[in-house]
Order: sequence, then structure tokens, then C-alpha cells
Amino acid sequence: MSINLNLRQLRAFLAVAQTGSFSRAARQLGLSQSALSQAVQQLEEELGVRLLDRTTRSVQLSAIGTDFLPGIQRLLADLDHQLQDLKDLKEHRRGHVTVTCVPSVALRLLPAILAQFQVAHPLVTVSVREAPRHQIIASLRSGDAELGIANVPGDDPDLDATPLLTDTFALVMRRDHPLSVRESVGWSEAAAAGIIAMAPGTGIRLEMDRGLPVAALPRYEAEHPATLLAMVEAGIGVAPLPGLAWPKPDHPVLTFRPLIEPRVERALYLIRRAGRDLSPAGRSLHRAILSGPAENGLR
Repeated sequence: MSINLNLRQLRAFLAVAQTGSFSRAARQLGLSQSALSQAVQQLEEELGVRLLDRTTRSVQLSAIGTDFLPGIQRLLADLDHQLQDLKDLKEHRRGHVTVTCVPSVALRLLPAILAQFQVAHPLVTVSVREAPRHQIIASLRSGDAELGIANVPGDDPDLDATPLLTDTFALVMRRDHPLSVRESVGWSEAAAAGIIAMAPGTGIRLEMDRGLPVAALPRYEAEHPATLLAMVEAGIGVAPLPGLAWPKPDHPVLTFRPLIEPRVERALYLIRRAGRDLSPAGRSLHRAILSGPAENGLR
């Protein structure tokens, strides 16, 4: 049996059942009383049952209407919930976004951006994954992440890369290091002091090797900027790092000086999969990340 019902009829019946009055239900729904009565009558005719017992003084649920009401309440409540979720997604208020990025970005750039993003989008959840550049690219291609932040995007037709910020390399050292009295340090002087460098294949190491006429020969290597800082603090050597990986200016043990001859920079990009729409929440976070460096003075 095919039954042709519509939401207007169901909402009319529910309003009458809840208010116990056609006139009050009509006001609640913004309908004329005749239009409301017609909707309920059409529902009863379509179902072939009487849902309401009407008298000149009152309206009450029939026995069938009493059994019918809880199911309709659940149905309309579920529908209203789904429609609200859809509205929230459309307005970017809900959703989940996965961002994969190089460690220095996760440590120094994203926390401030996400703090501001949370105020505007409190119901959006964000997963931040730290990874080397090649894993970031793989995650974007596979769809495991919507957004990525890395350097050296290359000419990849599968990816859409937008310039985000450029930071410059400086030499991180202990405050009691002999080079700390200098205003700037040359790469040859850094090499003589004993370089601790990021491991081959990391984005920072790629930029360092690309920017130097002769590859540096580090004494030690590590996979994470925080590890380099700990090694420098222990007095093992000095570390060339881009701006987002520098220690804070008020660090009690570490300081940094600009590296020159040559001046080496790292360009970071906000990357997404080309030809694939971002989720509403992803679009909002994409905009927030692009505006974040300028708001925090990092352009």
C-alpha cells in the first residue's frame, strides 16, 4: 500500500496533539485555522483512520491517534535534528578537519591560529598531525588529510599550494656560546662550531641544502626541531633552524643569531588536493590559516 504523506500534514497533527486546540496549533505554525484543519483531515483520509476526536468544545486524540503520536514525535525530532546538523555544516559551525604539517608549524604557528578559530567555530574539531614533507603529500593525495602545511611543494598537478609564509634561517646556540656576542654568523663559522642539523629528507634540511652552495656536514642529526633545541641546550653544538623553530626570545639558556653568507629562507605553503572540494569546516579553517600569519606578524 502506497501512502502519500507530507511534513505539513504531520506537523499539523503534532501541533494539535500538543496544544489540544486547532486555533492554538494554527497560531503556533503560522497557518490559518482552515488550512490547519484541512492538513489534518488530509492526513486522516490518507491513512484511513481518525486520529482526533473533535467536539464543539474540545479536541482529543483518538485511541489510534494516541498510539500514532509517539512515533511521529520521534520521526519529526530526528528530522529536525538532521536538518539542524545540515544547517550547522552549511554555516561551518560543525565538522572535523585533519591538518598534517611539519613539526615547527604544529609547534609555533597552528596553536595561535586554532585558538582564534575555536572562538568562531567552537563545534568544529581539528586533528593536527606532525609529519615529514613526503608523508604530508601522501596524506593529502590519499584523502587522509584535508589540509597540509609544508615547504617545497614542487610542480604537482594533484596539489593546490598557496604561499603561506617565509621564514629565515638563524643559528640557535647557548647564551654562553662565543658566537652569541655576534650580531650575525656566517655559515662557515657555524660549521666550525659544530652543526646539529635536521635529518636528510626533512623539509628544513631540504631548504638548508638547497640554499647552500656546498652542503653542510653536520656532527649530529635529528628528526624533530625540539630534539635539536635540547641538544643545543646540552652544549653539543649549534643548530641552523628557520624562524618557526627558534627558541622564544626569553628562553633562559638558548638564543639565536641571523645566518648570513648566504641568507637561507624557507617558504611554507598551505596545500590541498586539487580538484576536490573542502568540507565547509575545512574551508573555514583554510581561510583562518591563510590569515593567521598576518594576524600574528609572521608574514
